[in-house]
Amino acid sequence: MQTLEHARQWLEDALKENEPGSFFLYLVGTKKDLLSRAACEQAERQAVRLANEMLAEYWSVSAKTGENVKAFFSRVAALAFERSVLLALERKSACLLRRIADGDLIRVEGRRSEADWDELPSGQGCC
Repeated sequence: MQTLEHARQWLEDALKENEPGSFFLYLVGTKKDLLSRAACEQAERQAVRLANEMLAEYWSVSAKTGENVKAFFSRVAALAFERSVLLALERKSACLLRRIADGDLIRVEGRRSEADWDELPSGQGCC
């Protein structure tokens, strides 16, 4: 419960040090095996409420039993991978738009395949 009380301040501190939108936000409840069932349910209700206020995902995990640990890390990895793919696609799109702005390309019809990008003369490829 004390940790939950400090979470807001930790979030404020983290937001000062990081660019908005450059991170994923999770509130992770641990040590649930140390609480009674009633205390655990109460803590989780408060944690879910706080996570909603913070616009964070709430995860309840237990390192002792392994409950939800793999699922949580899989979620983090999946979102990080998705973001990296989207950023790569944005870079390719930005490169194409720069080429249009430079007058090298007048009109684009359809979508380019990877093979099309590979066939461009040296120095004409993307980024």
